[in-house]
Amino acid sequence: MLKINCYVLGMMSTNCYILYEDTQEPNAEGYRSAVIIDAAAQPDKIISICENELKVKPEAILLTHGHFDHIMAVDAVRKHYGIDAYCLDAELEVMENPDYNLSGRFETAFTLSGVKPLKDGEVISLIGHDFKVIATPGHTKGGCSYYVEDSACLFSGDTLFYESYGKYSFATGNFKDIVLSIVEKLLKLPPETRVFPGHERATTVEHERKFNICNVIYQKNKEAGRL
Repeated sequence: MLKINCYVLGMMSTNCYILYEDTQEPNAEGYRSAVIIDAAAQPDKIISICENELKVKPEAILLTHGHFDHIMAVDAVRKHYGIDAYCLDAELEVMENPDYNLSGRFETAFTLSGVKPLKDGEVISLIGHDFKVIATPGHTKGGCSYYVEDSACLFSGDTLFYESYGKYSFATGNFKDIVLSIVEKLLKLPPETRVFPGHERATTVEHERKFNICNVIYQKNKEAGRL
């Protein structure tokens, strides 16, 4: 069974997820393999959680988008474990530009390079599960979500939130894109899919089909010919 552990890190209270398969036998050192989704901040804490609390060693970092509060710990964590970080190909420019990744606005400006690009629809197999990349632009131009069908879960970054959606007024964001990403992509997933966002509480596709404000926004703009 896929175990999903959420840790709220950094000044923006960003969700960092550490995943592992509890049916996997630990290695000789007593560790299972893991995946980190959005190594947000506090790399020493992430490493300590992995090694001392969960007894896991990450094999990859998956990034939903390039805003600073989701990527600040990436460099230290990937160097510590000798692993790669991945994101949608269209998001590389956001990570490499402090004006786009917002680090200059809230923190000391920095860039993140060397992230491996993924394509929309690509499937990356990690810890015995397939993670499907779904391009979900709107919050940023290259934001993506990761869907794990066999575990009925979605990691939506800052695109889809509980009864809400991500801000689209930052650099490279777009109102139309985020509405279409949510309604025409993410809410088309099976209703039982659990949704783990980049901030705040988890939800389900079924709940968001009923209560997410984007449904109303989508319908009104569709009728007005703006979508």
